[in-house]
Amino acid sequence: MKQPKPLAALLPALFTLSVAVACSPAAPHASASPPRPSTTTAQYVVGADPRDDACARVVSAIGFAGPLLRPPGQENRQSFDEGVRGRLAYVEGVVSEYGPRLPAPLLPAQDTLRETTHGLAPSTTPLAEQIRLLKDYRSAADTIVDGCPRH
Repeated sequence: MKQPKPLAALLPALFTLSVAVACSPAAPHASASPPRPSTTTAQYVVGADPRDDACARVVSAIGFAGPLLRPPGQENRQSFDEGVRGRLAYVEGVVSEYGPRLPAPLLPAQDTLRETTHGLAPSTTPLAEQIRLLKDYRSAADTIVDGCPRH
């Protein structure tokens, strides 16, 4: 049997950690100057450029989560481990950042995507609820992927 490479085994944990760090507020330094009032909205994705194309960012995030999800129709067999929840949390962050700028016809699907990822990311969500949310997530994600122009 082939042994997993140490780096490959650490990647899901590193990703989850990076999402957690990216989503947590920075601790103020004692010598830091007082914060200035912000004229922009909250940043949910590290390195995100607000000028980026919303469709490209959201479709990319959906694609990033996809490989860890079971095929459609097999939601009741889906494992909701840290890797899956971490990627769905990433989708939630990207949708929070870019979703409001999607084309108007996609905004209802954006709302559903935000609600479903918010419910899917916590480990405390009951399995039956996770399965229902995943089905709703898929429908909204498909609507956005199909509705965004291809580059």
